[in-house]
Amino acid sequence: MATPQFLLVEEGFIMKSASLTRQGSRRAYAEGIIHSVKEGESIERLASRYSITPETIRWANKLEAGHTIQPGEELLVLPVDGVLHTVSGGQNLTIISELYGVSTQEIAQQNDIKGGFILAGQELIIPGGKPIVGKPITIASAEPPPAQPATKPNDPPSAQPTTPPKKDVPEPPKDQPQYTSEPTPGVLQKPCSAECFITQYFHSTHFAIDMQEKGGGPIYAAEAGTVIRADYGWSGGYGNVIEVDHGNELITLYAHNKELYVKEGDLVERGQLISWMGNTGLVYGKTGIHVHFEVQLKGMKKNPLLYIQ
Repeated sequence: MATPQFLLVEEGFIMKSASLTRQGSRRAYAEGIIHSVKEGESIERLASRYSITPETIRWANKLEAGHTIQPGEELLVLPVDGVLHTVSGGQNLTIISELYGVSTQEIAQQNDIKGGFILAGQELIIPGGKPIVGKPITIASAEPPPAQPATKPNDPPSAQPTTPPKKDVPEPPKDQPQYTSEPTPGVLQKPCSAECFITQYFHSTHFAIDMQEKGGGPIYAAEAGTVIRADYGWSGGYGNVIEVDHGNELITLYAHNKELYVKEGDLVERGQLISWMGNTGLVYGKTGIHVHFEVQLKGMKKNPLLYIQ
């Protein structure tokens, strides 16, 4: 039988943690408290009272910036600055550490984890963490787009010519839905259909995953964001390439496209059709049709499987 966890709330009463959530899900309440909002209180005043940032309160309670709290509203207050993470099937402390850039030791110590054992559905406090996906940036039309490094994917060369630049954004296929009909549940959406499969994994000389659908197929935005790059040409080996900024220094890149259906400055939604799989740039030619998918967090290329699974 599992040992029930209890919480000492500010009024001095002991209560079961499970009864404090409408969904009845188990949270890491052993190290946090539930605060009942009183007349005249604000998120900023509560943050000062509990020595955490207002953002930590908003993140833990999924509150938008500018939200006004009301008397009687119950808020989860974490003991430290950070975020809550719900453990997905197959995740372990190492994977979660990679996602947030916080050491496994810090996560284990904050959540009193013994032996590294965690369960799917368990919610963990990630001390010092930030939401992986933030509010997308908006590019002002008067400002030039950020300069992009001319890095090269590690794919074999091709004699296949690159599609020449196009002035107008082509229309996507009329028989193709504008959004994926099969959304995936990861932190990021799988960028291609259920038929595509991985042909090359993330490793020490290939900081991405390659996914292929025979004959080509649709490419979807992995998350809502702003298009910061939509280039036709060689692009340092990427070929026709798209980059999307998802906020919180998280960027996804989609290379070797045949056609691009978005342009710089466009706002896209999670699962939105943005391009068509191709073999432009540094690839195998006609047999090299695939998408080279990168995830960049704070300037570092991460294993995309951590985010789409």
